[in-house]
Amino acid sequence: MERWFWLGLAFLMLVACAPKKVPVGPLPAKETTQAEAVTPPPVSPPVAPEEEKNEGLAPPPGFEEETLEAAAAKAAKLPEKERWRIYGRSTPPLKAIFFDFDDYRIRKDMLLRLRENARFLLKHPEYRVELQGNCDERGDRDYNLALGEKRALEVRRFLINLGVAPERLSTVSFGEERPLAPGHDEASWALNRRVDLVIVNKPQ
Repeated sequence: MERWFWLGLAFLMLVACAPKKVPVGPLPAKETTQAEAVTPPPVSPPVAPEEEKNEGLAPPPGFEEETLEAAAAKAAKLPEKERWRIYGRSTPPLKAIFFDFDDYRIRKDMLLRLRENARFLLKHPEYRVELQGNCDERGDRDYNLALGEKRALEVRRFLINLGVAPERLSTVSFGEERPLAPGHDEASWALNRRVDLVIVNKPQ
Protein backbone atom coordinates (compact mmCIF):
# COMPACT_ATOMS: atom_id res chain seq x y z
CA MET A 1 0.00 0.00 0.00
CA GLU A 2 2.78 2.29 0.91
CA ARG A 3 4.37 1.55 -2.47
CA TRP A 4 1.27 2.73 -4.37
CA PHE A 5 1.16 5.88 -2.27
CA TRP A 6 4.67 6.85 -3.22
CA LEU A 7 4.10 6.05 -6.92
CA GLY A 8 0.98 8.23 -6.98
CA LEU A 9 2.81 11.08 -5.28
CA ALA A 10 5.67 10.89 -7.78
CA PHE A 11 3.21 10.96 -10.71
CA LEU A 12 1.51 14.08 -9.36
CA MET A 13 4.86 15.83 -8.96
CA LEU A 14 5.83 15.00 -12.55
CA VAL A 15 2.57 16.44 -13.89
CA ALA A 16 2.91 19.62 -11.84
CA CYS A 17 6.47 20.24 -12.93
CA ALA A 18 5.98 19.54 -16.65
CA PRO A 19 6.70 22.66 -18.92
CA LYS A 20 3.57 24.40 -20.11
CA LYS A 21 3.03 24.98 -23.85
CA VAL A 22 2.94 28.62 -24.96
CA PRO A 23 0.20 29.30 -27.55
CA VAL A 24 1.57 30.29 -30.99
CA GLY A 25 0.03 33.16 -32.90
CA PRO A 26 -0.61 36.89 -32.55
CA LEU A 27 -1.08 38.24 -29.12
CA PRO A 28 -4.64 39.20 -28.33
CA ALA A 29 -5.29 42.89 -28.66
CA LYS A 30 -5.26 44.77 -25.43
CA GLU A 31 -8.50 46.38 -24.62
CA THR A 32 -8.04 50.10 -24.30
CA THR A 33 -10.10 51.79 -21.70
CA GLN A 34 -11.51 55.24 -22.23
CA ALA A 35 -8.99 56.63 -19.79
CA GLU A 36 -6.10 55.13 -21.74
CA ALA A 37 -7.34 56.23 -25.17
CA VAL A 38 -4.99 58.75 -26.79
CA THR A 39 -6.67 61.66 -28.52
CA PRO A 40 -4.62 62.90 -31.49
CA PRO A 41 -3.60 66.55 -31.23
CA PRO A 42 -5.76 68.94 -33.21
CA VAL A 43 -4.36 69.71 -36.64
CA SER A 44 -3.64 73.41 -36.99
CA PRO A 45 -4.56 74.94 -40.33
CA PRO A 46 -1.54 75.89 -42.44
CA VAL A 47 -0.39 79.37 -41.76
CA ALA A 48 -0.45 81.45 -44.91
CA PRO A 49 2.77 83.34 -45.55
CA GLU A 50 2.60 86.96 -44.67
CA GLU A 51 1.61 89.03 -47.65
CA GLU A 52 4.38 91.07 -49.08
CA LYS A 53 4.31 94.55 -47.70
CA ASN A 54 4.23 96.93 -50.60
CA GLU A 55 5.76 99.82 -48.77
CA GLY A 56 5.52 103.02 -50.73
CA LEU A 57 3.02 101.56 -53.19
CA ALA A 58 -0.02 103.42 -51.94
CA PRO A 59 -2.10 104.99 -54.72
CA PRO A 60 -0.15 108.07 -55.79
CA PRO A 61 -1.69 111.50 -56.02
CA GLY A 62 -2.96 112.48 -59.44
CA PHE A 63 -0.83 114.58 -61.74
CA GLU A 64 -1.75 118.23 -61.81
CA GLU A 65 -0.30 118.60 -65.31
CA GLU A 66 -2.36 117.13 -68.13
CA THR A 67 -0.02 118.23 -70.91
CA LEU A 68 3.72 118.05 -71.44
CA GLU A 69 3.85 121.77 -72.01
CA ALA A 70 2.32 122.56 -68.61
CA ALA A 71 4.62 120.07 -66.88
CA ALA A 72 7.70 121.51 -68.58
CA ALA A 73 6.69 125.05 -67.61
CA LYS A 74 6.27 124.02 -63.98
CA ALA A 75 9.64 122.24 -63.92
CA ALA A 76 11.39 125.24 -65.48
CA LYS A 77 10.35 127.43 -62.54
CA LEU A 78 12.19 125.25 -60.03
CA PRO A 79 15.75 125.97 -58.84
CA GLU A 80 18.24 123.96 -60.88
CA LYS A 81 19.30 121.46 -58.20
CA GLU A 82 15.74 120.87 -57.08
CA ARG A 83 14.75 120.24 -60.69
CA TRP A 84 17.62 117.77 -60.98
CA ARG A 85 16.52 115.94 -57.81
CA ILE A 86 13.01 115.52 -59.19
CA TYR A 87 13.37 115.11 -62.93
CA GLY A 88 17.04 114.59 -63.75
CA ARG A 89 16.90 114.74 -67.55
CA SER A 90 13.48 113.10 -67.71
CA THR A 91 10.60 114.61 -69.66
CA PRO A 92 8.33 116.27 -67.06
CA PRO A 93 6.06 115.19 -65.48
CA LEU A 94 7.98 111.87 -65.61
CA LYS A 95 10.44 111.71 -62.73
CA ALA A 96 13.98 110.32 -62.57
CA ILE A 97 14.68 107.17 -60.58
CA PHE A 98 17.84 107.40 -58.44
CA PHE A 99 20.06 104.54 -57.23
CA ASP A 100 22.54 103.71 -54.50
CA PHE A 101 26.24 103.40 -55.30
CA ASP A 102 27.17 100.33 -57.36
CA ASP A 103 23.57 99.04 -57.23
CA TYR A 104 20.78 98.61 -59.74
CA ARG A 105 17.99 97.61 -57.34
CA ILE A 106 15.06 99.98 -56.99
CA ARG A 107 15.23 101.91 -53.72
CA LYS A 108 12.13 101.94 -51.53
CA ASP A 109 11.94 105.71 -51.69
CA MET A 110 11.69 105.48 -55.50
CA LEU A 111 8.65 103.14 -55.56
CA LEU A 112 6.12 105.97 -55.37
CA ARG A 113 7.84 107.73 -58.26
CA LEU A 114 7.58 104.57 -60.35
CA ARG A 115 3.88 104.36 -59.59
CA GLU A 116 3.41 107.99 -60.59
CA ASN A 117 5.35 107.47 -63.82
CA ALA A 118 3.35 104.34 -64.63
CA ARG A 119 0.09 106.13 -63.96
CA PHE A 120 0.99 108.93 -66.36
CA LEU A 121 2.07 106.49 -69.08
CA LEU A 122 -1.11 104.44 -68.67
CA LYS A 123 -3.14 107.62 -68.97
CA HIS A 124 -1.22 108.62 -72.11
CA PRO A 125 -0.71 105.47 -74.21
CA GLU A 126 0.41 107.56 -77.18
CA TYR A 127 3.84 108.19 -75.64
CA ARG A 128 6.89 105.96 -76.00
CA VAL A 129 9.71 106.34 -73.50
CA GLU A 130 13.44 105.76 -73.60
CA LEU A 131 14.87 104.67 -70.24
CA GLN A 132 18.36 106.15 -70.01
CA GLY A 133 20.69 104.55 -67.45
CA ASN A 134 23.43 106.68 -65.87
CA CYS A 135 26.25 106.17 -63.34
CA ASP A 136 28.62 108.34 -61.37
CA GLU A 137 32.24 108.68 -62.47
CA ARG A 138 33.66 105.93 -60.22
CA GLY A 139 34.46 102.62 -61.88
CA ASP A 140 35.74 101.97 -65.39
CA ARG A 141 33.82 102.83 -68.55
CA ASP A 142 32.71 99.32 -69.52
CA TYR A 143 31.55 98.49 -66.01
CA ASN A 144 29.50 101.67 -65.78
CA LEU A 145 27.92 101.09 -69.17
CA ALA A 146 26.81 97.65 -68.00
CA LEU A 147 25.55 99.01 -64.68
CA GLY A 148 23.59 101.77 -66.42
CA GLU A 149 21.93 99.17 -68.64
CA LYS A 150 20.97 97.07 -65.62
CA ARG A 151 19.40 100.12 -63.99
CA ALA A 152 17.40 100.94 -67.10
CA LEU A 153 16.22 97.33 -67.44
CA GLU A 154 15.17 97.23 -63.80
CA VAL A 155 13.04 100.36 -64.22
CA ARG A 156 11.55 98.85 -67.38
CA ARG A 157 10.68 95.64 -65.52
CA PHE A 158 8.89 97.58 -62.78
CA LEU A 159 6.91 99.69 -65.26
CA ILE A 160 5.83 96.57 -67.17
CA ASN A 161 4.71 94.98 -63.90
CA LEU A 162 2.64 98.10 -63.27
CA GLY A 163 0.86 97.68 -66.59
CA VAL A 164 2.87 99.66 -69.15
CA ALA A 165 3.16 97.83 -72.50
CA PRO A 166 6.72 96.56 -73.10
CA GLU A 167 6.83 97.83 -76.69
CA ARG A 168 6.53 101.40 -75.40
CA LEU A 169 9.74 101.14 -73.35
CA SER A 170 13.26 101.08 -74.81
CA THR A 171 16.53 101.23 -72.88
CA VAL A 172 19.96 102.75 -73.37
CA SER A 173 22.97 103.19 -71.12
CA PHE A 174 25.21 106.26 -71.04
CA GLY A 175 27.30 104.97 -68.14
CA GLU A 176 29.34 107.84 -66.70
CA GLU A 177 29.48 109.79 -69.96
CA ARG A 178 26.61 112.24 -69.37
CA PRO A 179 26.90 113.54 -65.80
CA LEU A 180 24.09 115.81 -64.72
CA ALA A 181 25.91 117.36 -61.74
CA PRO A 182 29.48 118.43 -62.58
CA GLY A 183 31.01 118.02 -59.09
CA HIS A 184 33.27 115.25 -57.80
CA ASP A 185 31.61 114.72 -54.43
CA GLU A 186 28.91 112.45 -53.00
CA ALA A 187 26.12 114.99 -53.56
CA SER A 188 26.97 115.18 -57.28
CA TRP A 189 27.50 111.43 -57.62
CA ALA A 190 24.09 110.76 -56.04
CA LEU A 191 22.43 112.91 -58.72
CA ASN A 192 24.33 111.14 -61.49
CA ARG A 193 23.23 107.60 -60.45
CA ARG A 194 19.80 107.51 -62.07
CA VAL A 195 17.52 106.45 -64.88
CA ASP A 196 15.88 109.23 -66.89
CA LEU A 197 12.49 108.64 -68.56
CA VAL A 198 12.55 110.56 -71.83
CA ILE A 199 9.55 110.69 -74.13
CA VAL A 200 10.82 110.07 -77.64
CA ASN A 201 7.73 110.79 -79.72
CA LYS A 202 6.57 114.19 -78.59
CA PRO A 203 3.64 115.51 -80.63
CA GLN A 204 4.54 118.26 -83.05
